[in-house]
Amino acid sequence: MTDYIKNFEEFLKKEIDHDNPKNLYEPVKYLLDSGGKRLRPLITLFVSDLFTGNITNALPASAALEIFHNFTLAHDDIMDNSIMRRGKKTINSKWDNNTGILSGDVMLIISYEILNKYDDSKYLLLSKQLTQTSRLVCEGQQNDMDFSLKKDVLEDDYFEMIENKTAVLIGCSFMFGGIVSDLNTKNINILYEVGKNLGIAFQLEDDLLDCFGDETKFGKKIGGDILEKKKTLLFIYTQAKLDNDKRVEFESIFFSDNIEESIKLDSIKRFYETSGAVDYLKNKVQEYSNNAKKLINQMLIDNNKKLGLNKFSEKLLNRQI
Repeated sequence: MTDYIKNFEEFLKKEIDHDNPKNLYEPVKYLLDSGGKRLRPLITLFVSDLFTGNITNALPASAALEIFHNFTLAHDDIMDNSIMRRGKKTINSKWDNNTGILSGDVMLIISYEILNKYDDSKYLLLSKQLTQTSRLVCEGQQNDMDFSLKKDVLEDDYFEMIENKTAVLIGCSFMFGGIVSDLNTKNINILYEVGKNLGIAFQLEDDLLDCFGDETKFGKKIGGDILEKKKTLLFIYTQAKLDNDKRVEFESIFFSDNIEESIKLDSIKRFYETSGAVDYLKNKVQEYSNNAKKLINQMLIDNNKKLGLNKFSEKLLNRQI
């Protein structure tokens, strides 16, 4: 993975070589240089390496995905009025909202431009999938914003939201690896479903780590979802399981703006644990992880490659929850 990252960062730096206008491209470089897990490009590079023994042909596809992902973050930060990301000021807070919008727009355009490095047949497959993914990500973001206006969110609606907002892009990352490796259509489509299932499991882990993780390892302030009143699966399950008086107490604490931060976090986390929501979420992570394994076993590839995909999938989800 270290070699993947090194090669990827070198490629990305060469591709983002635009300088003028400065106020357009400086924020782009600022955001892309701010780090992050590089999860999506790593997936594409790994799949390519697994099936071809080479990552060179996967570098443009992986860069397109990372730039697209950062475009969504630039716009999300504006919609959420966020001032910090990855320990640094957001584009909208360091510059302004208009800069964040336009820099996000150009990142979206660059992500498609980079795919032009492939021949027409591959470009068609890659761009078609990225276009579909783009629409679904927007749908997921809108649903997430709509949830903030609701007191109750159905579990099925929540799973649809995280599938679109998070999981489809991870599915796209697996699929891109299959496309640049010239796999057959069946295997490419299965890889997409593998990624979607892992993406849902990954987001559920994020929900849990946000409440119960180690802040130094998680990289974000613990309890942010609670303080922002986000209706994650932990909230949805707890709200549904509580009896009348307990539910009123839970909701009054969760939606309050007048309770000391540490007291609010401790109270809500205690509700999550005693309601069974934590165990329920962990079981869901395992369920979606198992779905991915079953799908991998359906692929028309040799057993060593199935083993490699399964081990890589386990690493993605091995975040000590």
